[in-house]
Amino acid sequence: MMELDILRSATEFPKDFQEFLHGLPMNIFSKQAQIIAQEITKLGETSININSLESTLSSEFKDSEFYINFLNANIDPNYLNLKPIFIKEYQLKVQSTIAQKMLQSASIGEIVDIDVLKQNFQNPAPQYKTLTQWQDFFLSKPPLMKFKTDIPFLDTCFDGGIEVGQLVLISGDPEAGKTMLGTQILENIAKSYKVGFFCFEFTIQSYLKAKKNSRVNLNNIIALNDGYNINEIAMTIKEMAKTGVRVFLIDSQMRITSPAGRNMEEEESLKFSTLAKICHSLDVLIFLIVQTSKGDRDNPMGSKKGGHEASIIMRIEHTKAKDENLREFNESERMFIVKKNKQTGKHFKEKVFFNPQTLRFTSQQREVEEDAQRLSKEEIMSLIKGF
Repeated sequence: MMELDILRSATEFPKDFQEFLHGLPMNIFSKQAQIIAQEITKLGETSININSLESTLSSEFKDSEFYINFLNANIDPNYLNLKPIFIKEYQLKVQSTIAQKMLQSASIGEIVDIDVLKQNFQNPAPQYKTLTQWQDFFLSKPPLMKFKTDIPFLDTCFDGGIEVGQLVLISGDPEAGKTMLGTQILENIAKSYKVGFFCFEFTIQSYLKAKKNSRVNLNNIIALNDGYNINEIAMTIKEMAKTGVRVFLIDSQMRITSPAGRNMEEEESLKFSTLAKICHSLDVLIFLIVQTSKGDRDNPMGSKKGGHEASIIMRIEHTKAKDENLREFNESERMFIVKKNKQTGKHFKEKVFFNPQTLRFTSQQREVEEDAQRLSKEEIMSLIKGF
């Protein structure tokens, strides 16, 4: 039963339960479900869990088949999305009940007042909020968590870090360093937080080999090398979010598969819409490396809707080599562009430094400062040797 899934989910993800109940009469639930719903409400977001709930229930209720089914119900972090379906089911049930009573009355020649029948049921009230009510609602919630990337040009663009609840697309020229930028962001965040890495473009073993002598906190990076279907990825993110993981990198769009039976545009768009919904509903941050075509560098390949679903789109492009006869492009320089930024609204375009040895990005200004510091040390040593 859907009501069991909703209530069981509310014990694991209570922050959305009051919003789910808003505008709903309590009798939208069955009598036994009302008992659980009321106890969840009484315990509140900070106190609710299965143990605290059980402490409020009678032994008889806990031994009932209903409660056993409740314990075994499905847990869905996105149960708030079930609200419209739940309301519709209730309305259809009410409609069916009224229709049956009218037929019964008609069969014995009675005239019934349909308004009298309706009085036994409460329809969910429309959920309208004034801007003041919305303001109070958001003020009651903690501020969105922001993750600092420790990459100067990124943290400058996003006012100190990137907020959760966003799908971030990383696109760029072939071999420009999309994966390098994505893993650098992830590794920097992993210094302090657990993160999830869907390592689809290469093996985990090859990643570990590349990071053998680095200072990456491997203990904080949860890596996955299989489960390419978008529904499997969504379920994995939901499960990991329960354990506190808030940041994910998926490398890359082209490795993700969608259920068959759709055209290419629908299959590709499903990937982005699914991931965007997860970001919004779970307050997680997902970085997705995407491919673009030569004819459309602003949108992910195969899906214009993908660009619409994203909150942030960043792109890395090659710059011209100093001597184009020797090299096709500059090895140590890239153009970094933010093409979409719903977080701060800032447009951003800057040449950045890419170190071919360490495969790390940084601001050109920082690189100049570091070179100056190294030069100063060398000058000092030469002066010492001269004495």
